[in-house]
Amino acid sequence: MMKTTIVKLDPRRPDPNRLREVAGQLLRGHVVAFPTETVYGLAACVTQPAAVTRLHELKQRPEDKPFTYHIGSLGALERLDVIQSRAFRFLTKQFWPGPVTFIALNRKDEKIGIRFPKHEIASKMINQCSELVVATSANISGEPSPKTAEEVLRIFPNEIDVVIDGGPCEWGEDSTVVDTVLSPPQILRRGVYAKRMDEAIHKITLGKYPRKKILIVCTGNTCRSPMAEGWLRTELAKKGLEDQIEVSSCGICARDGGSAAVESVLTLKNDEIEFEDFKTRLCRREDALTADLILVMSEEHQKFISELCLPAKDKIRVLGVQDPIGMSIEFYERSYRTIKEKILSLWDEIVS
Repeated sequence: MMKTTIVKLDPRRPDPNRLREVAGQLLRGHVVAFPTETVYGLAACVTQPAAVTRLHELKQRPEDKPFTYHIGSLGALERLDVIQSRAFRFLTKQFWPGPVTFIALNRKDEKIGIRFPKHEIASKMINQCSELVVATSANISGEPSPKTAEEVLRIFPNEIDVVIDGGPCEWGEDSTVVDTVLSPPQILRRGVYAKRMDEAIHKITLGKYPRKKILIVCTGNTCRSPMAEGWLRTELAKKGLEDQIEVSSCGICARDGGSAAVESVLTLKNDEIEFEDFKTRLCRREDALTADLILVMSEEHQKFISELCLPAKDKIRVLGVQDPIGMSIEFYERSYRTIKEKILSLWDEIVS
């Protein structure tokens, strides 16, 4: 009989070294029980077919019924070749990371289930694993899902290689499962956030959700891109398009959580646009990957985004606006006028 290894971790500050060891166990073909914010799950590495078969045996589940991919970042969607429909992108932005599983199509025209857990242990364990991970609730099919490591051990005494004990799960009920391939999306299993999901799907049904994503990029995300974001958001709102077109900005050298330059905020205020609560963000691959159109201020930014995310290269438009940082308020206002002129020249492409 197998002896189960129990790894006890702080759910808020899990030891990265211990998680690295557990990820190594997954890569060696072991089955690992782990906590999520909903219930405890059983995980296996997709490159270890014997471990995936063991998952089916433990669950007493037919082998032709696939398990859900569990991801630790949105970048994994690219590895899974997921076709990101606008409805899928809208819903994942609302609910991920979190207690919702989405069904989507990959480029082989296969339906796959994907979960991006919010739990620190789950997400960090997955990120420590260099291969894709599939998982399922740590119960026998049709039976209640466990909410503690003790329950997992009672269900599977000495049948699992590793059990991570991260304490009781926050929600203690299964995730909501939503099929985003259907139009409109449909809830297949009601769980955590089911009512919120009803509201989000209702917005999709009415067409009151972003059908397009515009990303604006500069260097520090303190001057040009905040002014562009503030103005474009306002113009879209004036035309009743704020629910249909999502606008965000970032910087190739930005720090997360900073403030826009005082001159940028003042320039917008002089145009009757309030933008004082803006927070700077560093550009990440996922930003470029999920955008429909990317407006950059210079060729330097174009080069950075193209190298960061090659598939985004054809979506980039260079505005050609000088950086006003460290300059006078008059220089900021000239940059702002140039931004408006350049964006207006692309208006048909922005709203189409």
